[in-house]
Amino acid sequence: MGDMDNIVDKKIIDDHLKRLFDQYKASTKVFSATHIGHISVSVVFLISILLPFLYLQIETRDNDLEILQLSKRVEQQEGRIAAAQQTMSGLRKFFEGVENAPKPLASYILSLETEADGGPRAVSPDEDRQTLPDSCGPPDDKDTWMACRIERFMNDRFIQNRQILSEEVAAPLEKLGIKEFDEWQADFEIAIRVILERARKEMAADPTFWMDFNQASPIYRSIIEGAQQFLISHDFEGIRNRMAQEAESLQMDVDRLNQKKADIQKRKNELNNSLKGFKTRFGKIGMELSQAILIAPIVFSLLFVLIISNLMGSIRLRKSFHTMLVQFKDPLKTAITDSEVALTMPLWIDPMDPPLKRKLRGLILMIPVIVAVLTLIVILYCLKIPGAFPGWSVVDGWKYLIYYLLSAGFFIYGSRKIKGAVKDYSTPSVRVENIPDIH
Repeated sequence: MGDMDNIVDKKIIDDHLKRLFDQYKASTKVFSATHIGHISVSVVFLISILLPFLYLQIETRDNDLEILQLSKRVEQQEGRIAAAQQTMSGLRKFFEGVENAPKPLASYILSLETEADGGPRAVSPDEDRQTLPDSCGPPDDKDTWMACRIERFMNDRFIQNRQILSEEVAAPLEKLGIKEFDEWQADFEIAIRVILERARKEMAADPTFWMDFNQASPIYRSIIEGAQQFLISHDFEGIRNRMAQEAESLQMDVDRLNQKKADIQKRKNELNNSLKGFKTRFGKIGMELSQAILIAPIVFSLLFVLIISNLMGSIRLRKSFHTMLVQFKDPLKTAITDSEVALTMPLWIDPMDPPLKRKLRGLILMIPVIVAVLTLIVILYCLKIPGAFPGWSVVDGWKYLIYYLLSAGFFIYGSRKIKGAVKDYSTPSVRVENIPDIH
């Protein structure tokens, strides 16, 4: 009867050991599939999605910043061109006045002759603006009186022309600070004085010049030559054309950057479509690129907990098998040693492996954790880039903060659990040995 009991007990133990071994095999099979899949997905995600996403966002930010800077320069240059055009318009108005000076002057001379003969007082076209009394006196000495009134007329015209340049030329240039024209006003004052002095000398040399005044008169020619010399020496038109060429070159750079922006967006769309169309055993992902980046740390943490749970189950099953095998089959470990058990029932993180090997295996197991941390760093960095995560709001920020804190908790929980399982594996009947790696 005792022999029968021993046979029954042995059969029960053998059956239980077989069940433990079968469960262990099933558990390690699940672990291997999920573990390899988890690591593969995390590495593919890092190389094919996260890093390209980061590169595209940085490229977009730098390109947009360059476009903005160039656009401002184009706008400033266009303002400079507008100021230069306004300057040219004012200068043309000034020179047209100078070139047409004989007509109003001739008409004024006729009016002065009529006044000298006792007719109505001759009025200069600009005299209504003057508040000074007539300082030329009565026309007793007609030549002197005529020269005085004509000089006043010309002085008034010079004042009028100076005002044109001050309001229609100087103001826009000084407002924009165009360096090419920094000394234009001083030069013009000098040119005005030279022209005026030259005209006075001509009038002093020939007090009766007014009798045959026309476009061939020395006074008129002096005014025209002085004005033309000033215009040629300062080359306003050339400066305006040069600024226009600079603006055109800047606009070409803006167009080039806009084309680059379109190319970047095209690559973003291609990456996004590739992700959405990626097929898994559960079907296509169908997720936007930015959404995948945001939820990646959460998914990795959940998968990590699942993998750790599978690994812990395998460790517990082998521990039970190992304990029963030693206790009921070979208490002295003469035939079935710890090394034999480890070779027959290997574990990814084997409590009987040397510490260094366990640490290396643990580091590989933590690859998805590292990728999740890198993803969080990329997310925090790209939040500073406008448009990186379309529709991002303050509510999203708080929501994902809670998600990421929970994910961190999952990673910490899994790490602590696997360390505890490895530590709890050791028992008096299990001796730690250096087991050769069969993987």
